[in-house]
Order: sequence, then C-alpha cells, then structure tokens
Amino acid sequence: MELNDRKAFIETVIGFAELKGKVLSAPALELYWEAMKSWPLVDFKAAAQYLLKTCEFMPTPKNFEDLRKAGNTTSGEAWALVLQHCKGAYRDGSGIDNGGPIDTAVDSLGGYRAVAFHDIEFLPVIGRRFESLYAETQDKMDARQALISNPKNKALGHG
Repeated sequence: MELNDRKAFIETVIGFAELKGKVLSAPALELYWEAMKSWPLVDFKAAAQYLLKTCEFMPTPKNFEDLRKAGNTTSGEAWALVLQHCKGAYRDGSGIDNGGPIDTAVDSLGGYRAVAFHDIEFLPVIGRRFESLYAETQDKMDARQALISNPKNKALGHG
C-alpha cells in the first residue's frame, strides 16, 4: 500500500474491529499498518471481505498471510507440473517458475533431467521428497521476500 492508502486501510480495519466487537488503540492500528502495508490495498480489502465472512474473531495480520499462502500452488500441484515438464519441455533448459520454489526444489533433486530419467517406480519417493523441499523452499522464499520488501530491513543486506 502507498501512504495515501493509509486512510482507507485504517477505515477498513476499524470497521472490521467494530463488527467483531473490538476497539483498537492507535498503537495497535500502527502495528497492523506496519504488518500489512506491503499488501496492495485492493488485495487487502478483498482478503478482509473474505475474513469478515469466515473468521469468528478479529483477524490478525497472520490470518491475512495465511490466506495469501492458501493461494500458492500446493506441493501436489507443483509436483504434477514437474512431471508434466519432465515429459519433454525441460529439454530446452527452461524451468517452470523462473528460479522460484518449484525450480529450486527440483534443483535440489538434481534438476529436471535427473527427475525425467529416474525409474518410474521411484517417482513416488522422489515426489514426496520434492513436496517436502518445495514447502520448505516456499516458506523461505516468502520470508525472504517479506524481509527484502521492507526498505527499513537490513537483515539480508538490502535497504
């Protein structure tokens, strides 16, 4: 969100809190803003509408982040993409997500060529390993992106 989105953001959070029987202090609103300001306002409002209908209590920024993660490709979906890619598309040297969590997890397995040439009876074992690597990679990439996108953060040498 941009600084000029702050008023709409605050109104949304206050309205949400009121509907859930809560009153937020100025420090609580500031913490909420700091936690959520990396979101586009339109995405925040859409998530707020969904959470308003599905949360019994006032949602925290974690509820919003969990909702965002629910939109990610699941490990099973990612493995299906890998298997499809290994039917031949990998031969041109391309990946699936340009160095994202799918490509990174496959690289940890030895690359697309290694997966494509494995004996078919071992694919379930490789698939389980991929799913574990993919989930771990997705979480790490999400955390790194959150840290890098905050210009005040110097933890990764950025900013």
